[in-house]
Formats: sequence, C-alpha cells, structure tokens
Amino acid sequence: MPTDTYTGTLADIGLGRLTGLSAAMRVRPEEEAFTTEGLISAIPVPVAVDEATGRFSISLVPSGALTASTSGRSGVDYIIEVGRFEASLDGFVFHGVDTWKFTATAGGGNVGEMKGGSLFAVWVGPPWPSAPLPRGLYIDTVPPNEWGVRS
Repeated sequence: MPTDTYTGTLADIGLGRLTGLSAAMRVRPEEEAFTTEGLISAIPVPVAVDEATGRFSISLVPSGALTASTSGRSGVDYIIEVGRFEASLDGFVFHGVDTWKFTATAGGGNVGEMKGGSLFAVWVGPPWPSAPLPRGLYIDTVPPNEWGVRS
C-alpha cells in the first residue's frame, strides 16, 4: 500500500514539553477502513518519539485513500494517543493520556498543520501541562486535593 510520511513534535499536537515524563505514542485510524489493496486495522500501532525533542515520524495511508468499513464513506481520519509516564523504582507511573484527531493529507507533512485537534486529555499531576488544554480532566494527587479535579 502506498504510504506518505507524517511528522511532527509533541508541541505540534498541543502537548508542549513533557519535562520529567516519557511519552508512549500510538496511532490508529478512527475506524477500520479499506484501501484498494486491503484492510487497514483500527488496532493502535506504536510510534517512536524522540525523548529529547518530542519529534515523531509516521508512515500512513492518506485519509482520502481510505474507505470506512462500516459506513462506506470516503475518507477516514487518524487518532494519535499519547500516554505520559514517569520512571519510578518499580517501573513507571501513569501521568495521563492525550488523544489527537487529524486528517492525513495526501503527500504527508506536519501533523500539527493538518485539519484536526485535541479530542480529550487526562492529566494526573503534578506536573501540569505548560499551557491549558482545550478539553481535559486534571486530577490533583497532592493533598489537600487528593484525587480531586483541578479547575
């Protein structure tokens, strides 16, 4: 299947720098879809993220070349999921997840410049994001607001 290269940084998709945290990124089509050559599964695929710069690169079939498996509509967007983790003595501690939807335009390019945006974010903190997210749930783990929603 012909693919194009889609690039960006965590800042391009609204996450800024994740100081002290590691990012685990996955990408998937919004729903299962077909191309002229076969099925594209909606199972998330891991994407490498450079810890120092937040840069990533993904090879995808452009959205316009996909046909939704359930509705038959032309064009299927993609979802990027980014989990945030902090190293601890016994493994990793979960600090939240973000989802970003975008239309993969033919020819590839920077994901942050394509049609799309944040779907939802959950932050377990501190630490907090450097800029407020448009849609999100902030869970404060520091007393006196233990497990309260941060406003």
